[in-house]
Amino acid sequence: MRALVTTPASPTSLFVVRRLKELGYKVTVVDSHTRSFVSYSNAVDKRIVAPSLLYNPQGFARAVIDELKREEYSFYFPVLECGFLMSYYRDIIQQHTKMISMSFEEITYAHNKNAMREYARAAGVRTPRTEAPDSVKSAYKLLEEIKYPVVIKPRIACNAHGQKIVTDPKRAVWEYGQIVKRYKLENQPPLIQQYIKGPLICTVNLAVNGEIKGNVVFQALRTVPTSGGTSSYRITVDSPEAELFDARIIKHFNWTGFISFDYMQDETTGELHLIDCNPRIAPGVILGHFAGVDLMGAFVDLINGKEIDRLPKKKNGVRCKLQFLDLGWLLYNATDSALSGKEKWACFRTWAKREPTHLDMEDIRDMKPWFALWAFLLRNLGKLLSPEGGEIFLEHFLFDEEKFRREVVQAQAAL
Repeated sequence: MRALVTTPASPTSLFVVRRLKELGYKVTVVDSHTRSFVSYSNAVDKRIVAPSLLYNPQGFARAVIDELKREEYSFYFPVLECGFLMSYYRDIIQQHTKMISMSFEEITYAHNKNAMREYARAAGVRTPRTEAPDSVKSAYKLLEEIKYPVVIKPRIACNAHGQKIVTDPKRAVWEYGQIVKRYKLENQPPLIQQYIKGPLICTVNLAVNGEIKGNVVFQALRTVPTSGGTSSYRITVDSPEAELFDARIIKHFNWTGFISFDYMQDETTGELHLIDCNPRIAPGVILGHFAGVDLMGAFVDLINGKEIDRLPKKKNGVRCKLQFLDLGWLLYNATDSALSGKEKWACFRTWAKREPTHLDMEDIRDMKPWFALWAFLLRNLGKLLSPEGGEIFLEHFLFDEEKFRREVVQAQAAL
């Protein structure tokens, strides 16, 4: 049995290939980064380097499809945002192997933060107050009138990419202009969302025809960036409202496959507000495995045509840590000029506290990825400690939907 997996350099990708090996598969990985630590895993049987998902999405897709034509695979599984791109080629891929994916339009609609207001309202799910200005000029006018903290966020983004929390409303217009300029968003003015102060609650679900078959709910104890992004330290928690909201949206979409959600829990009321939908697998699948929920095992059964029962509930209080990113959390706080010495010392004490914790990556039976990752980190230490250091990891994760749609239209026009 052989599986083809597209694997950006992420702990989720590493977990997927290791779990597939445990399930008896020989794994071929396709990535677009020559330094991807995932490819060093002893769970990988064959590696292919494709053009960049971000800069040459059609070249990336062509490399995947060419490999499916050359070799016989039991199924194809894309990890993270490469799944958005490859859903466009779903019909072609299914001529050569099995693939579970919603359509390209369904996936990009679910991922669009502006569209989220519409489908959340239709599904009966609470969201923060959100404004979607039709121009940068109208956004400035709105921000001049707003008197509360806001989050400025691109309409399509990953891992808080391009996002900015502005606690001082007087700085909001300037911060908005900086984001527009940096990310060239003049034609897609970022959203303006009310900032909800409180813990970040995240979920990951495996669904079939709008019904949840297995899920994990967890709280992000620490994130990078510290204002919100990828969780470096997390714990499984009980959140009936998160499960209710997930079920409503999944039923609304009639979703099949992986889908994940992020909520901010108002620290005053305890109410959840949906802030993000990621129509893909998420890092919580690793924590879920440690908490007794084998989402990848269930997915393999599903793609092989087996009926899958509702998976057992997760065990609460299970912790998981991504060590290199958690070290980044400490360094970001230690170099933050806005924090006092007392606050920095409190951060260190929090970070140094040792509790029973599972690790996302480290495995004594498979250490090469760990060494490859740290070699990359040490070579790029200066960049990583800069204010935008986290984006060094995002470069080959992201799918530029607007660019891809433009290229497809141009290609069709040429034909």
